Amino acid sequence: MNRFLKNSRLVTDQRGMTLIEIMVVVAILGMMMTIITVAYVRYLDQSKVDGTKIQMANVEQALDAYKIQYGNYPTTEQGLQELVTKGVMKGLPTDKWENELEYIRNSSTSYSIKSLGADAAAGGEGFDEDILNEQ
Repeated sequence: MNRFLKNSRLVTDQRGMTLIEIMVVVAILGMMMTIITVAYVRYLDQSKVDGTKIQMANVEQALDAYKIQYGNYPTTEQGLQELVTKGVMKGLPTDKWENELEYIRNSSTSYSIKSLGADAAAGGEGFDEDILNEQ
């Protein structure tokens, strides 16, 4: 009989995780995943802004090459399509949200390139804010 009591005591002394403990662990994991996801999405949005700025710098170089070859920048009416037509660029440049960049020639020596940001509408704040490069 003593042996039976010893074995039953071993079974009752072993303790598993309670439902409360499991729920606490799941809640902590959920909070960690939320924080990580928010940070990752913010990082992705910032990388799109940075990528658009790099694309705009590439367009500026193409516009400078066009001016060297043809004597002036394309007119506003010709737009960036003129760079593709003349073979200066392979394709029409877009921002990282797949929207076309806006080009305005201000004078014979200056121009503006604009991306409307994540919302593809004028104005906005944060990642929706317009990105403007003026030469």
